[in-house]
Amino acid sequence: MARPSKSLDNMSKNLTKGEEQRRRRAEKAALSGIAIREWPEVKADEEAHKEFRRVKKLLAAVGKDDAMYEAVINDYCAYKGDIERYRRYREDIQKDLDDFINEDGVDPSDRYKIKVKMRDEIFACDNQISKLQKKRFDIEKETGFTVASALRSIPKKREKAENPLLKVLLDDG
Repeated sequence: MARPSKSLDNMSKNLTKGEEQRRRRAEKAALSGIAIREWPEVKADEEAHKEFRRVKKLLAAVGKDDAMYEAVINDYCAYKGDIERYRRYREDIQKDLDDFINEDGVDPSDRYKIKVKMRDEIFACDNQISKLQKKRFDIEKETGFTVASALRSIPKKREKAENPLLKVLLDDG
């Protein structure tokens, strides 16, 4: 798989003015110029809505608040809401299991079957949470939310080499 091209700010090679202008126009054309909008299903979910507001503020700070990212960001926030919902459900099952274990008057064979079913449900919740967290992490890697991907997008500023001859000629001393 070929390495994706770098943005103009990240390039270290010298370009002619024409190449640079062509590149800037191409980068600008890749964005829609329309701000990200929150989807109704994300807005309806309290956790997802809170995450959307947080992410949108961060994206606006780095100049990536564009509708081209809308689907990915809304999915990312919806996954956050789903994860929280599964966590609450898991906690409820765990609490019910703890209460059930301490309960008297239940046939031992029935107790065992119910405990196994409740534990299976807890494991199913854990699996769903893991899947959703992996999806979120994949989105984070793609969109620059991780430290490594953010470092790749930092523009490399080269210091201009100082010409020693000019320094001597311009020196008033």
